[in-house]
Amino acid sequence: MTASKPKRVYAPRIVSDHVMVQEDFERLHKFLLETEVLPEVSDEMRRLVEDEWPELVHKLPPNASQSG
Repeated sequence: MTASKPKRVYAPRIVSDHVMVQEDFERLHKFLLETEVLPEVSDEMRRLVEDEWPELVHKLPPNASQSG
């Protein structure tokens, strides 16, 4: 038998008035892995991706709240 990678456990988190639970995080992570680029995301979703999966931030659109 081969040792499998331990499953990551996510703490519930409120995003856009929705309580995200383990299954939501897993679905979102899978979606992000399979998607090239997201055309738009909310500020809350951007923070979630930055916190949980910083290696996937490059798939998000430029941050509109940054003034240049």
